[in-house]
Amino acid sequence: MQIDFSNFFIAVSIVQAIVLSVFLLLPDNIKRTSNQLLVIILVSIAAEYAELFIYGTGTTIKHPNYAYLGTLLSVIQPPAIYLYTKSLMYRDFKIKTRHAFLLLPFFIAILVFSFSYYIQPIEIKREIILKQDLPGMPTSLWLAVAIHSLFLFYLGFAIRSLNKFAASVKAIFSDIENKQITWLRLLLTGYVFIWVISLAYCLSFYIFKHAAETKHVLIFAGISGFIFINTLVIYALKQPVIFSGLTEEESAIIEDDTTTSEIINLPSSEQIGRLESLMDTQKPYLNSNLTINKLAAQSGIPTRELSFIINQGFGKNFFDFICDYRINYAKALLEKTSEKRAILEIMYDAGFNSKSVFNTAFKQKTGLTPSQYRNTAQKGS
Repeated sequence: MQIDFSNFFIAVSIVQAIVLSVFLLLPDNIKRTSNQLLVIILVSIAAEYAELFIYGTGTTIKHPNYAYLGTLLSVIQPPAIYLYTKSLMYRDFKIKTRHAFLLLPFFIAILVFSFSYYIQPIEIKREIILKQDLPGMPTSLWLAVAIHSLFLFYLGFAIRSLNKFAASVKAIFSDIENKQITWLRLLLTGYVFIWVISLAYCLSFYIFKHAAETKHVLIFAGISGFIFINTLVIYALKQPVIFSGLTEEESAIIEDDTTTSEIINLPSSEQIGRLESLMDTQKPYLNSNLTINKLAAQSGIPTRELSFIINQGFGKNFFDFICDYRINYAKALLEKTSEKRAILEIMYDAGFNSKSVFNTAFKQKTGLTPSQYRNTAQKGS
């Protein structure tokens, strides 16, 4: 058995995935649905990389019965990633019986691999492995394309769900930086890139008959896997502490925002004026953790009705509605020549928690950065 640089990275990724899975299986950790799904993802990644490892070390040709087991188990990974995404978005998400249909591709893969490979004599298996010369991929072009398509479909579906979720949380929260699960969206986008490269490599081998540079594939797989696993676990362990997902009540508000409301036809001028008066006199937007539920309690307006008033009466979602008040408050402070405090202090006073969110919102509303706005305003006074 030969272990070179590429195999070393792959072996490290396998060990990491297994150790982290064991950690997540501890009684205090495994209770969380997201951790249960994360274990499935990590185990499938370990199996997938074990396939590459035994190929790269020459073990596959010696023990052909072990070939493709990692590829087969990896088929569980795409639906697990999709369900994991859902478990981070919704606090009360549970795996249900109806989710069993997501295992259909896995059972189809078992049948396909059984008839095309596992029931074959040892000599035929070795012949198939020698012909493939491509780690973890069968000799059938269509089967290889199907496996890649499965991954790309579920990853694309998960990213689409995250994009919709990132927009929808603006109906609930005034501080959205840690609630849009941006890290997972970026990570899955990177994973899509890896699978697109893998698909291109497969097509070049099957269609254009380009010689397979196995060593380069293993190095790329080893390094990308190492980065993917570490990034996934680091952020995954922190996510429940930062934001544990939407409650059922919050999900219902978002659902109302995407359908036609039957509460009232249009918000009246009296309702709009009442909300404007509250915002001007009590300044609830200065609370950095303000949510639509808190504002509803403070205003005495039912949450769903308040959401409708903001959407239809002001033409904005909750986040933008509060953000506008905060920006105007910050502008007023920046215009004062007597105000000597740092911009960061003003940012916090205005209700913002994030410098990047504040700077981006301020630039969008004024066309200037906060420091540029302060210099321009104070020079003109």
